[in-house]
Amino acid sequence: MENDRTTAARAAWGAGGVALIVLGGVLIWITQTRAAGLPDELSLMASLAVRGVTFLFLGGGAWCLVRAGKQQM
Repeated sequence: MENDRTTAARAAWGAGGVALIVLGGVLIWITQTRAAGLPDELSLMASLAVRGVTFLFLGGGAWCLVRAGKQQM
């Protein structure tokens, strides 16, 4: 019974990690295509905010994947 729960937890952490990394990639793609038409001042502030959020998505996704790999069997 415990092994089934651990396997389910590993799958959930892994799926969550992959989802966060994919969302981070989509966020980069969408914002880079739209940021080209912004004024310089607004573009700088938007890029800093987007980079911070993207770092959270990618870092959180990587953390979830590492956590999925370290679950005890």
